[in-house]
Amino acid sequence: MRKLLNAALGACLAVAMTAGAANADAPGAAPHQRFDLGDFRLESGQVIEKGFLTYVTHGTLNEQRNNAILVLPSLMGTHHRHDFLIGPGKALDPGKYFIIAADTLGNGRAISPSNSETQPGPKFPQFSIRDMVDAQHRLVAEGLELDRLLAVVGLSMGGMQAYQWAASFPDEIAAVIPIVSMARTSPWVTAIWESQRQAIMADAAWAGGAYTEQPEKGLRAAAASLETWVRHWDWMDKEFTDNRQVVGWLNERTADAAKNWDANDFIYQTRAEDLHDIAKGGDYAEALARIQARALLMPGSHDLLHPPADSRFAARHIPRATLVEIDSDQGHMASGSSQADIDFVNATIARFLHEVATDLVKI
Repeated sequence: MRKLLNAALGACLAVAMTAGAANADAPGAAPHQRFDLGDFRLESGQVIEKGFLTYVTHGTLNEQRNNAILVLPSLMGTHHRHDFLIGPGKALDPGKYFIIAADTLGNGRAISPSNSETQPGPKFPQFSIRDMVDAQHRLVAEGLELDRLLAVVGLSMGGMQAYQWAASFPDEIAAVIPIVSMARTSPWVTAIWESQRQAIMADAAWAGGAYTEQPEKGLRAAAASLETWVRHWDWMDKEFTDNRQVVGWLNERTADAAKNWDANDFIYQTRAEDLHDIAKGGDYAEALARIQARALLMPGSHDLLHPPADSRFAARHIPRATLVEIDSDQGHMASGSSQADIDFVNATIARFLHEVATDLVKI
């Protein structure tokens, strides 16, 4: 049983939290496409030179052009992060919907500190969640020539982007589905990210971000911290019968992360999350109340990284919100670790999207 569970968790984490592993595409995977942003101006006024996004699509746009769904990955995840939701009979069924699975600024596939030719490493300008969304909007509106999306689906940091889509482009989306996410970053979450950044920066090999080889010691320390925060003690205490097993398991997991993460990409993406607040420092409840889209909010009941209290608060203020908690001991990994969670999330999202699509037909 433990071997099966660890295999599932390992596969999920390889996609969710590592850039390199997720960049290896399976045979027959949808072909990658690229949308050039050119010199992309950020909300800070700085410019990302020669910017671009990468993405894949599944399914076909219908004649009414109203079945498009944008799917956004979690921190350091790629467009593969939501593979557990995409496929025949799943929530994002290509037979029903036109699915755009996009990579985000800084994830190592889209323009990032790790792949920029003119602004590599610490020369790369710091972007925000709103910048990520503005780039995606250009992909949707200019690259794909779509006026409106049926839904934006996002996991963790991808869910933050889904909330921001609802705030930035209220007339261009019918629904948002943030999973284990929040609409603004709390001091608690920033403290978690900063502890991991400090671990990376404490490694002499980091060299102020101008490293020639990845700072492995720092990355492993950061990964150990993150591995802990995305879990929950209810799962861990049942999973391991001997404390020494935890150390061995953690060593295996952090070794994988050190091989596949890019330190600067991780630092830049976590800092983008630090900055995020859909209210821009104003009244949070009022900002949520202005969201016009239908919203399905799916927090994890045992999530320590993005505690469910924020989703509960959001559900009380977003006019057309539905709150469905994922009752799971998997912590922040409640969205796609155990098969029971995967089945529950797929079924819940499928029902919600069917209702949204049906309502659009009535209109």
